[in-house]
Amino acid sequence: EICALQDGVRGCVKQEGQCTLLPGAQLTSFDGASGDLHSGAYELASLCNVSTPSWFRVVVDVRACSDGAAMAGTTTYIFFRDAFIAVKRNKETWVNGHQVPLPTKISDAVSVRESQGSVAVVQASGMQVLFSPSGEVTVRVSENLANKLCAPCGNFNGDISDDLWLPSGEVAGNITEVIDAWKARDFSGCDV
Repeated sequence: EICALQDGVRGCVKQEGQCTLLPGAQLTSFDGASGDLHSGAYELASLCNVSTPSWFRVVVDVRACSDGAAMAGTTTYIFFRDAFIAVKRNKETWVNGHQVPLPTKISDAVSVRESQGSVAVVQASGMQVLFSPSGEVTVRVSENLANKLCAPCGNFNGDISDDLWLPSGEVAGNITEVIDAWKARDFSGCDV
């Protein structure tokens, strides 16, 4: 928690959760666990309950785009119940297969705009994805999503020790195992 003004009253407020994938493919979860990603597409964060109307899933394609380049996010894919958004490093943004100008409103709950040199995809439920031209991806969530999240970004409950859950519900030995288990199989290229 942090000390801040909320509705004009100073008090203790739970901090916003932030999970970051830096250029070089270093991931830090909402609760502070960290590890490296390899080339491929990975689910970073999602709302665990797929039947929730505000369900979302964030997938990032990580690659080195040229010889000697650092691994970084090349495209971020954000799935919602009624929309699919793809954002490329050059800020090109696609919604349901159609390129759109920024800013654009997808629905009453989802919008896309430029913010401080990045593309921001914002969902009214308290989730935001920022994707910068450097390949940095930041997923921000409000406190109302604490303990409702899945994937390598963790569950945002302030406890780093339980960020090692696999999709099967088992506990992994380390964050690298968790990251590998959340590889986005629907983007898996040559894997059979």
